[in-house]
Amino acid sequence: MARAEYRNDSRRKLALIIGNGDYVMGRSLFNTTNDAKRMTNVLKHLGFVIHGGEPKLNVTFDEFAVTLTSFICSIGPNDLVLFYYSGHGIQWEDQNYLIPVDNFKEENNRRVELSGIDLKRHAINAQTFLNTLDDRDPFAILFFLDCCRTYHLRHEELRKNRSKGDLSTHFQGLRLMPLKIGSLIAFACAPGTTADDGNSEEKNGLFTKHLLRHLSTSEEDIFGILTNVTKGVVEESNKHQIPHVTFSLTEKIFLFNEKQKSKFNKWKQKGTTVAGGYGKGHELNQLWHPIGIFIGKRLNLFIADYHNHRIIRWKPNESQGTIVAGGKGMNQLNCPTYVIVDEENDSLIIADNGNKRVVRWWNENEQEVLIDNIQCCRLTMDRDGLLYVSDWNKHEVRRWKIGEKGRGKVVAGGNGEGDQLNQLNSPGFIFVDDEESVYVSDYENHRVMKWRKGAKEGIVVAGGNGCGNHPNQLNGPQGICVDKFGCIYVADWGNDRIMRWCKGDREGEIIVGGNESNQLCFPMDISFDVKGNLYVTNYGDHRITRFDLYS
Repeated sequence: MARAEYRNDSRRKLALIIGNGDYVMGRSLFNTTNDAKRMTNVLKHLGFVIHGGEPKLNVTFDEFAVTLTSFICSIGPNDLVLFYYSGHGIQWEDQNYLIPVDNFKEENNRRVELSGIDLKRHAINAQTFLNTLDDRDPFAILFFLDCCRTYHLRHEELRKNRSKGDLSTHFQGLRLMPLKIGSLIAFACAPGTTADDGNSEEKNGLFTKHLLRHLSTSEEDIFGILTNVTKGVVEESNKHQIPHVTFSLTEKIFLFNEKQKSKFNKWKQKGTTVAGGYGKGHELNQLWHPIGIFIGKRLNLFIADYHNHRIIRWKPNESQGTIVAGGKGMNQLNCPTYVIVDEENDSLIIADNGNKRVVRWWNENEQEVLIDNIQCCRLTMDRDGLLYVSDWNKHEVRRWKIGEKGRGKVVAGGNGEGDQLNQLNSPGFIFVDDEESVYVSDYENHRVMKWRKGAKEGIVVAGGNGCGNHPNQLNGPQGICVDKFGCIYVADWGNDRIMRWCKGDREGEIIVGGNESNQLCFPMDISFDVKGNLYVTNYGDHRITRFDLYS
């Protein structure tokens, strides 16, 4: 059973992108609309829903205000919210203002540039907008401002403030903004300084160029991304521009598309034998048709050693294992197929297939039968401690609360042998996610089924196109695991390969395959350690193989 993260993250990711460059008064900016367009494309790729479906370009004050109000109303609790603005911005009287393209006012029937006191009526107060976003109780707010270009207010205002001796404080760049809990604010440059808008040969401003580069390629959290962005900007500007990031995040924020993230993972194709590998046999350095595997603390492997009628623990880098349960007989084990380490109760829970029971094993002198008279093929336990057992003969999966008597509750199959969506045919390995959806390797139907909590029938999530070796087929699926991104990993027994099926895919992808001595031979169970390394039970050549994840 895998020891990776399995949560199903359904959080929405919402983004508002605005790029202003075609200003009526003063200096226009030639890269800001490109910045907004590229940012939109990258965020779409990362799974964000873009407000309005596209970036807002060259917006007037009225359009700016209406767009912000509409965006605010679209936000719900637990949403991840991102705001990106590229254009002119300036500080005035301890507030930051985002400048619309109609940056003028009418005076004596002519257009004149805005003064500082005009900003409250003709520009957007960034802090007020941030505060209003926070009132919607989102999961987190990411606030990107690439608007620190040089911008001039009316000269009479400059003269007034020059006499006060605080010209640079009020008119250069942005001022530091107070944070909200769960927010991050990124300026293209340090407060009180200006940013490089690039040149006519560049398509993006300096800050946004590096931000786009790292957003689209990095698997790091947002803080790691911005660390790399800062490094790139500082180096390219020869230390003249230093991005400024402040944050009060309560947990790591990852922006990558979940499906793409899982697809980034690649494993080395040549594996390392970590248990067995000396042919079939009874010695402590041997296994005989191992089936289930559980990765415990300190990477100890607990293996259901089927034909040796025992559970064996194998510590990392050791040449032999230790028997922790076993011996053929009613008071021992008979062809065990699966084991779970119940760390809370300091015991093992074992699918004792040959004795038609599920047993808790405290030690060699103390065992407890949890479920009897069941052709227990495989088992698993959910986060609430409920036990799930697949019954090969009855073609069903049942759930039990440990300690309660009775027949348990059918959660998958239970309608006889068959290939309909409400049936299973020789179910084997099972996996349960945090939403209590049950995944079943439907062996004779060559498919993996998903049964949502309370469902009367399942859906096919891998295979289901007959027995075969094409990318959309399986041949006797065995061990399964579902990662936190919803990708399904399957031990494709008859094809000597491990397949990955991501959400919505019609075909799987081979992540490990081949039947050489350091590859696979009738793979049974699969599991991942905390580093993402893949462990495979090789039934055919009596060993456990680890395939390391490329770092």
